[in-house]
Amino acid sequence: MALWRGSACAGFLALAVGCVFLLEPELPSSALRSLWSSLRLGPAPVPAGPLSPEGRLAAAWDALIVQPARRWRRVAVGVNACVDVVISGVKLLQALGLSPGSGRDHAVLHSRSDLEEAFVYFMGKGAAAERFFSDKETFSDIAQTASKFPGAQHYVGGNAALIGQRFATNADLKVVTSISDIPTGIPIHLELASMTNRELMSSIVHQQVFPAVTSLGLNEQELLFLSQSASGPHASLSSWDGVPDVGMVSDILFWILKEHGRSKSRSSDLTRIHFHTLVYHILATVDGHWANQLAAVAAGARVAGTQACATETIDASRVSLRAPQEFMTSHSESGSRIVLNPNKPVVEWHREGVTFHFTPVLVCKDPIRTVGLGDAISAEGLFYSEAHPD
Repeated sequence: MALWRGSACAGFLALAVGCVFLLEPELPSSALRSLWSSLRLGPAPVPAGPLSPEGRLAAAWDALIVQPARRWRRVAVGVNACVDVVISGVKLLQALGLSPGSGRDHAVLHSRSDLEEAFVYFMGKGAAAERFFSDKETFSDIAQTASKFPGAQHYVGGNAALIGQRFATNADLKVVTSISDIPTGIPIHLELASMTNRELMSSIVHQQVFPAVTSLGLNEQELLFLSQSASGPHASLSSWDGVPDVGMVSDILFWILKEHGRSKSRSSDLTRIHFHTLVYHILATVDGHWANQLAAVAAGARVAGTQACATETIDASRVSLRAPQEFMTSHSESGSRIVLNPNKPVVEWHREGVTFHFTPVLVCKDPIRTVGLGDAISAEGLFYSEAHPD
């Protein structure tokens, strides 16, 4: 997605990178609630209200979220688009004649049983996943069963399309087919997707994409896989154990910007990363290139709560504050210890020319729609961001 504003040209291109997206089933609320204990998301929240942590945090966000001084005028959106079919994943498995068994990840799905095992595996982690389905006929049967299932909902899907929708009412839209269609000097945003091929990810890091993009959006699975593929910090970690450790996430974000981001000795344009996970978000930026990031990270977190609950504003009675109450800002160096304060929900720290903005997420207790949530988060963060022209 590329954006131009006035005399200063600036832009973003939302491109999907990864495998074919099979399904991101909407989990029933009872199943989501049962995940809290396994995800180690902390104690149950106190009753919500204006004086609850959730209510105070939402009010603080509203005060912090301000429009950037210079807003986007034109948007160029990549051609990545699809149709998301939203149904209960458990009911889909039942319709396919499958019974829940042991969970197991699969780099590629070859059969219905592979789908069932992958679904159970990622449901247990409270995470979505995208996997390529190798059998065209079986995939078509599954997709048709899902699409025709009673109560199935159909939405526009795909990183570029969803992010473009967020800007559609505020800017002119133009469709582009590749990064090469964007004029030189126009900032580009890349929204990563779930991947399983380390060689491909390594190629993306070192050769194909990172030297050309300005901004990056990703979740905890994509962040760790990126570090594993390129021998980054904490690459020996096989997977996150519950909530991703803030200090470890911060270390990987710092490494990406230091090793693959913009500098005087490197041709890369990368200066911004928006990391989002279930209970918190972090925006990391190279100093001097972005403004209004405090509002951007708060806006991204706020939309996570409103879209998941299908409300116009945050309803404190329907969300929970599940972020870590204390955390370290780094484990690779002597980081600072942060104590979360709902009255001041955005925490800022600095490390060798990189600025971090952290904020908790108010997690919807009974989510209505989770499909495309990561794209909505990144789009909202971009909408409130201000890029400094060179």
